[in-house]
Amino acid sequence: MEKEYLEIIVRRKQNDMRVKKIVSVECKPALDKGENFMSTLLRYKLVVLLGSGETAVKHLIVKSLPDTEDHSAFLQEYSFFKNEIHVYSKILRDMMTLMEEFQDKRDQLWCEMAGYKPYHKLILQDLKDHQFHAQNRRETLDMQHSMFALKALARFHAMSAVLLKRSLLRPGEFEPYVLSKEKMVKCVFVACMKVLGKGVKQSWGDEWSHLPELFNKAVDEIYNNLQKLIKPDESRFNVLNHGDCWTNNMLFRHVEDTNIPSAIRFVDYQLSHYNSFAWDVTYFLYTSIQPTIRREKFVELLTTYHKALCYNLKLFHYPESDIPTIQQCMDEMERIKYFGALVLLSVYAITTADNDEPFDMDKNLKNEDDPEAGVNMKIYTDPKYREAVKDDLKDFIKEGLL
Repeated sequence: MEKEYLEIIVRRKQNDMRVKKIVSVECKPALDKGENFMSTLLRYKLVVLLGSGETAVKHLIVKSLPDTEDHSAFLQEYSFFKNEIHVYSKILRDMMTLMEEFQDKRDQLWCEMAGYKPYHKLILQDLKDHQFHAQNRRETLDMQHSMFALKALARFHAMSAVLLKRSLLRPGEFEPYVLSKEKMVKCVFVACMKVLGKGVKQSWGDEWSHLPELFNKAVDEIYNNLQKLIKPDESRFNVLNHGDCWTNNMLFRHVEDTNIPSAIRFVDYQLSHYNSFAWDVTYFLYTSIQPTIRREKFVELLTTYHKALCYNLKLFHYPESDIPTIQQCMDEMERIKYFGALVLLSVYAITTADNDEPFDMDKNLKNEDDPEAGVNMKIYTDPKYREAVKDDLKDFIKEGLL
């Protein structure tokens, strides 16, 4: 990226007029292989000359379209970058204004966008400079981090609900959830379930021998089933959903010398969409929390979310008669549990895989007639995955979700 443009970013957007010029620019991947599946993320290291004659080091995260043609075209077709730029440039600014109006002195829940180029590039604050780090995606979150994240997600949802009530945010500003789009369903949910069936047949043993046939029948109904669930209903509690709320898209800061979370930042708003709060909560619970914790503590986790939601809605003077009850939240989570099953059998397997090449979106897009091409079967033959999901699988079958 051009030095001149970066100098403008550092001076004006980061409000540091001490910077006279950029001496050198280095960039490297911001994440290790297997930690990111959609966009290209680079960490820029800028050595800058200050007016005093001293030099300083600054960092930026630059997010851009992938180099491969099919993958890049896919992200543009579904407005991934347009969505995220809109969230940073409009929605999050309105949330900040809302916090100022009610003298909410808590930390904001997002990083700063320093600049963008429509609609293919974002320049973002490097949260590592502020001691924020992602947790280990392979281990997912413990109870303490899970509850901290749910409280923050409830706060984000509450602010979006207030903006919706004030018509500062409108349902039509966002496309329907991209995970319900036919191409995405085929590339992710269908592809993963087919490969899961093969993995089960290959290594899970006789106890599970009935599953491959069950999965082969289930894949034909995934798209239609999602369409029945995805249409927004104004009688439900609807919010701006983050859309991709999993372990690597939330960075925590901790109390010094402890593993106690003290602050959180949500990143990556490319899949943001308007719908029931339950889409975000379900996605988070089934991708980012240790399955045993989710199963054993489900009511406690959802109650934590609901209490935080109520607190924040009341703080921002949302009409109390429109605040959902805990029972309504439970019912809504149950209504879209099918989505949770799909996520556990696909996204969870990918995001918690021990290998660094669990999923290749570009391969799936290039092989539309063979969408399993980009799914690494090792994620399903790994005994760790089988042990993690076996109890859920039995429940899904018993409840008729598969």
